[in-house]
Amino acid sequence: MKTLFLYLFLLSSTLLTAQHAGPKRIDSLKNVLEHTNNNDTGKIVKIAEELIANTDSDEEKFYLLGVIISSYATKNDRKKSIEYLFRAKQIAENLNDVGLTIRVYATIASLYASLKVNDKAMLYLKQAWQQTEKLPAGDEKSSMQAFLYNEQGNFYYNTEDYRQANKNFSLSLGKFKETLDGPAGANTPFYYKSLLHNYGKSFLHLSQPDSSMLYLNRALVIKDTLYPNLKYHIYLSLSEAYAAKAQYRRATDTLEALLKDKAFAIPELQLAAYLNLSRNYKALGDTEKYTFYNEKYLALMPHVKQEDVEAISTVYAAEQQELLNKAKTSQSLLMWGIAGVVVAGAVVAYFTYRKRKREKAIYTGVIQNLERRLASNTAVPQAAHTVTDIPQATVPVPVEQDILHKLAQFEAANRFTSPKITLATLAVQFKTNTNYLSEVINREKGKNFNAYLNELRINYICNLIHTNPEYLNYKISYLAESCGFASHSSFATVFKNVTGISPSAFLKQAAKDFSNK
Repeated sequence: MKTLFLYLFLLSSTLLTAQHAGPKRIDSLKNVLEHTNNNDTGKIVKIAEELIANTDSDEEKFYLLGVIISSYATKNDRKKSIEYLFRAKQIAENLNDVGLTIRVYATIASLYASLKVNDKAMLYLKQAWQQTEKLPAGDEKSSMQAFLYNEQGNFYYNTEDYRQANKNFSLSLGKFKETLDGPAGANTPFYYKSLLHNYGKSFLHLSQPDSSMLYLNRALVIKDTLYPNLKYHIYLSLSEAYAAKAQYRRATDTLEALLKDKAFAIPELQLAAYLNLSRNYKALGDTEKYTFYNEKYLALMPHVKQEDVEAISTVYAAEQQELLNKAKTSQSLLMWGIAGVVVAGAVVAYFTYRKRKREKAIYTGVIQNLERRLASNTAVPQAAHTVTDIPQATVPVPVEQDILHKLAQFEAANRFTSPKITLATLAVQFKTNTNYLSEVINREKGKNFNAYLNELRINYICNLIHTNPEYLNYKISYLAESCGFASHSSFATVFKNVTGISPSAFLKQAAKDFSNK
């Protein structure tokens, strides 16, 4: 689970002590900005941009950009945060202010780490550490080192080196404790709370849930209003600690309480909650709720991944613009061309990676559904419906029971693989009429006859591919015929509609699955 932009607030953590006098309107705007709620992003951006346009002070511009970034971060708007962050970076470098430059570099490192772009994250971390060498010994240097140890811990956490992450979080806590009461410890409650959270969640991956719960609960009791959403990250980590101790009911209660909170409407956090709930209910043996939350997870995941894609595109675009500006200044168009090719290649690689990751997640979801159906001896799960969804039954009860029995035999014998099966031919085989058969399928299977038949066929071929490696060598046209489709194109269309990915992508994932066994 990612903790996004927790340290963007560093950019606006210290109010400027020296601001030159200006017209009354400027003074009034500064006063309004200082007292505006951080969630009122539209108002903050409008006032801050006007103030930026009316000041020649780079220090003041930096502070105002930090206020804007802080507000967008509260809204979880990474795209806008990124755009303003790179504006702040340019100002910090122009000012040659070591402290500001460290904060910007470390924040960009945090951004890249949250997006799993680890090489870029480490690059900016190294640049930030180099800047700390310019600081004299004292509270400010210790505070900067504490901040960087924490970001380094996040880097190792994202690369799954949890022991090294735990070590860096511990070093960060030690450094921050040294400066708690010093002038460099401004806004320390927020930093300390987030550090305790990071330290606590790292223990989870070291199989030490008791230590994890200890630090996570310490983090919860710290009062801080700088980043209200931090408590949600902590509760999510706590739910994982409960699950690690097999306290599944306590974990589900925690997560469901979060979902009822209106302020919890952050897709990334909701995705983590759905995933953890599905796992916990599976452990509790509650198939219905496991299915419910697993489907919620699979439905939301593409949206969250798309947000990641948009964020990484914005980052690269910001860096491209920065390179372009430098190229114009130095009249070095060759440098820009090379950089553009490199960045374009990186973007293509990233999109390809995201696509493959999404296909893998969908493949895993399909296989989990297949295994669940086999475990419950049900070929197709019945869709939930209410009396308002389905018309009142007109089929006599004995006839309905007979049709359901024959449908079960039909599914068990894989007779749906015959390309000649239609509603009319199946009704004749069942010795009933098409109206009765259609009504029973609609009500009991939650879909019309064609959708029911297509899903049976696709699940059948998916199971064959998953369990029989020889099917990986067959042409898609043969796979289509094997499960009852008359053509390659109709099979490919239905396959993607049912599973979410193409047959070729499914085959690639299955091949990887077999190679890893």
